Amino acid sequence: MAFTSYEAARHGIRRARRLLYGAAKTSKHEQLSPATGQMETMPEQLPSTTRADMRRLSVVMAVAALDTYMHRLIVERAYKHDELPGGLARLDVGFEDLLRQTDATAASARAKPHKPKPRVGLKKLLRDRLLRETFQSYDAVARALSMAGHSKAWPEIGKEMPTPREPKEIKARLNAIVMRRNQIVHEGDYERLERPRNSRRNPMTQKQAERDIDFLDEVIEAIHAVVS
Repeated sequence: MAFTSYEAARHGIRRARRLLYGAAKTSKHEQLSPATGQMETMPEQLPSTTRADMRRLSVVMAVAALDTYMHRLIVERAYKHDELPGGLARLDVGFEDLLRQTDATAASARAKPHKPKPRVGLKKLLRDRLLRETFQSYDAVARALSMAGHSKAWPEIGKEMPTPREPKEIKARLNAIVMRRNQIVHEGDYERLERPRNSRRNPMTQKQAERDIDFLDEVIEAIHAVVS
C-alpha cells in the first residue's frame, strides 16, 4: 500500500515530537557511590546545549513535514487534473532531463515484456524537478497547493483549524517559524553580532518548540481536510 503524502507529513510530525521529547527526557543509571560504597540510581541528562539543539532540530523536522506533504501531494495529483493547473503546466524542465527520459522510455519499450510505463518515468522526473523547490512559507505553500489543483485555498484552510484563523494570521505565524528554521539551517542559529566573541545562540525553549510543532501540525491537518 502506498505511503501517501499525508502519511509522510504525519510521520514527520511524529519524528519532530520524538526529538522534542528526547530533549526533555531524563534517563537514569546506576553507579557506585564513593561515599557509601553502595550502588545508587543517579539521574542522567544530555548537556543543556545538546538538548537545545534537539529542540531546534525538532522545529526543522516539523517544517520538513509540511514541505514533504506539499512535494508528495503535487506528484500524487499530477495525473488527476482534467486541465493542468497553471503552475504545474509551466514548470520548467531541462532538455537534457527530457532527453534522458525519452531514451529510458524507448529502451523500456524495446525490452521484454514490452510494457513501457512512460508516466512512471515522468513522475520521477517531476519528483526530481520539485527537489529544487521548497514549499514551506505561506506563499510557497499556496504555490504548491495551486500546482496540486487547489488555488486560493488559505481561507478554507483557516476555517478548518481548531481555532479558525484568518489567512493573514496564518501567514505571520507560519513565516515566522520558517524564518527561524532558516536561521537554524543556514546560520546555525547563532546570534547576529558584528564581532562575536563566543558561540552565542538564539534561545529555543521546550515550550517554544512545542508551540511551533503544534501550529505546523494544525496547518497540515487543515490542509488535508481541504484537499481530501
